[in-house]
Amino acid sequence: MKKSKMFWGVLFIALAVLLIVTQLGLVNIHMSIWTLLLTVFLGVSALSSLLHKRATGFLFSIAFLIIIYDEPLGLEAITPWTVLIAALLASIGCHILFPSSKKHTHYAQDIQDKKTVKDGHVDIKESFGSCIRYIDSQNMEDITITNRAGMMKIYFDQADIKGQEINCYLYMSCAMLELYIPKTWKVKNCTDSVLSYIDMEMFDHNIVEHTMILKGKINLSEVKIIYV
Repeated sequence: MKKSKMFWGVLFIALAVLLIVTQLGLVNIHMSIWTLLLTVFLGVSALSSLLHKRATGFLFSIAFLIIIYDEPLGLEAITPWTVLIAALLASIGCHILFPSSKKHTHYAQDIQDKKTVKDGHVDIKESFGSCIRYIDSQNMEDITITNRAGMMKIYFDQADIKGQEINCYLYMSCAMLELYIPKTWKVKNCTDSVLSYIDMEMFDHNIVEHTMILKGKINLSEVKIIYV
């Protein structure tokens, strides 16, 4: 069993026990269970982002925590928009000062290397874990990515699209996703997102060969588009 799955399993069991003892009055916690769950998710996201050197995920996780606890912190005057804008500006600044490396190596590690392609349809799922997928299909028709509280890296630099456009359906909750795509692919964002961030690198519109259209629903998540 992967350590990440074990961690999330123990975490949810602990939350279940905490919910029961709170409702029985054995432990007095002055917050709703949903606030507690959201706090745990954001806290884990912030820690995970920090360990993996992801400035955007860390800054926005902290920003949302500040918004949730603005009253006890005495920060009502700067929430929510000032905090979110500050997190966005700080994230942009970090990406400028510390740009991510474009190079990647296919090497063995704890994160599993798998791919799921059937008749041109790419379907990738992850829940409460981490994974890497390398897609080399030369006839992709559509892409579906489901990510629940997971961290995913998907490489399309060796893949090709059947037509001029391809729909990429994203269904994400409390998750992080990195898409590595060829420099000749234009990305169009048509997702329905809530408290999420989509980071797309600058694109040269003079070399467009294909268009990837992002659709679906993204909640409390981060998506990063990286050209390789």
